[in-house]
Amino acid sequence: MRKIALVVVLVVGMAMVFGGGQQEGKKLEFSASTGGMSASSPGGQGMAKFAEKVAEYSNGTIEIKVFYDTTLGSPSSMVSGMQQGTIDFGVCGDAYYSSLVPEIQVFELPYMFDSVAEARAAVAGPAGQAISEKLAKKGIQPLTFWEIGFRNLTNSKKAVNSPADLKGLKVRTLPATFQVKAWESAGAIPVPMDVSELYSALQQGVVDGQENPLSEIYNQRFHEVQKFMSLTAHVYTPMLFSAGGQTWARLTAEQQEIIKRAAKDAQAVVYSVNDTENANYLKNIKAAGVTVNENPDRQAFKSLMSGSQSLFSTQYGDEMLKLLNK
Repeated sequence: MRKIALVVVLVVGMAMVFGGGQQEGKKLEFSASTGGMSASSPGGQGMAKFAEKVAEYSNGTIEIKVFYDTTLGSPSSMVSGMQQGTIDFGVCGDAYYSSLVPEIQVFELPYMFDSVAEARAAVAGPAGQAISEKLAKKGIQPLTFWEIGFRNLTNSKKAVNSPADLKGLKVRTLPATFQVKAWESAGAIPVPMDVSELYSALQQGVVDGQENPLSEIYNQRFHEVQKFMSLTAHVYTPMLFSAGGQTWARLTAEQQEIIKRAAKDAQAVVYSVNDTENANYLKNIKAAGVTVNENPDRQAFKSLMSGSQSLFSTQYGDEMLKLLNK
């Protein structure tokens, strides 16, 4: 399967900061990964806007060159690379940051949010700020939350209307504790797996199904190797766009403001694409021959999967849930 990466090259003509000191006429090259998302995905389009706006706001003194390739690796290795200083910028689903700050999983607890508007307000609020502060202490500088969106279930075996239909199904889940627990509770056989491995795993029958937002199901071509989809909308997945801490420290205050402003503009593009394109993604998935259940028994899924909130509180306390007013 294709994994998409994006390399960002920033060229500053007058002065740059490196190791705390300015170096006149020097070129700094920064790398950034889209964490496996394609150029046509909401995240890919957001990155394109980010590049455009950085150039605009810097009056051409910062040039961003975008390459879509597999060079920078998987989402997991991207997060490690940002922390270690080998990758400068990256965006991926929040679960991939959970090895550094496990509390970030609060946003992806099953049926935590009832609407996109509620979810977006939550990540922009006190809980999102608290998570960002925790990550900043771990060598990651969060910039802004983007989103992948609400996740839905697909599989190659049978139509799924309720948790009872999950018996015996091997479902790829996000590599995060509470995602695994939720699918166990619902009756599936969860298989944590990096998204970079997922297409081939579905194609070869290593797993029977997976769960992702419509944009990823379509843009990653999972619909080519799946026969059934249920619009369970069980989890909302934010994406966190971040800089490596070491990279961030090398930027001047002015350069940091340019990056933050452009990242916010890119967030608006990601949100807009999801708002306008989900209907088209669904239409195209149906046209490819996937049988879609648009009204599965979501309440039954919610009843079984929502126990993850109690497990989260037991393990990490209720600070984050209180910040979300849950």
